[in-house]
Amino acid sequence: MNMEEYEEIEPKPLPRWVTIPLGIVFAPFTLLCVIGSAILLVAPNVPPTFLTISLGSVFLAGSLWVFYLSLRLLFVNPKGKSKLVSPLGLKVVALVFAAIPIISIVLGTFWEKPIIHSIMTIAYIGIVLRLWGVANHRSQNA
Repeated sequence: MNMEEYEEIEPKPLPRWVTIPLGIVFAPFTLLCVIGSAILLVAPNVPPTFLTISLGSVFLAGSLWVFYLSLRLLFVNPKGKSKLVSPLGLKVVALVFAAIPIISIVLGTFWEKPIIHSIMTIAYIGIVLRLWGVANHRSQNA
């Protein structure tokens, strides 16, 4: 692919008058998600098994990351050199979206509604390809 095709992948940065209200709306909500995820780790009625601790840790790490991004909406100028999510972060998010259909097959939920899950799998693959393309474009321009 040539550079003209990659140039249309990178979205234009949002203006400041959009990012600040978004940060104001998302920051308290994501803070509640962080608190809820932390409570999941210490819930008294859930037995501490490897699965519950690992899932709780993944939820806590994800909600902390989203809280960090919502704070960046408030404090980082989107027209500056730093992007909201780094190329590595985009690739990690893409891998999470790639893992969702695989996990649904392993857990058996895919076979409960195979048509809906097949459509969702196609959407997840599209999201993975888009995120991976944006990440490659950002790493080439860095």
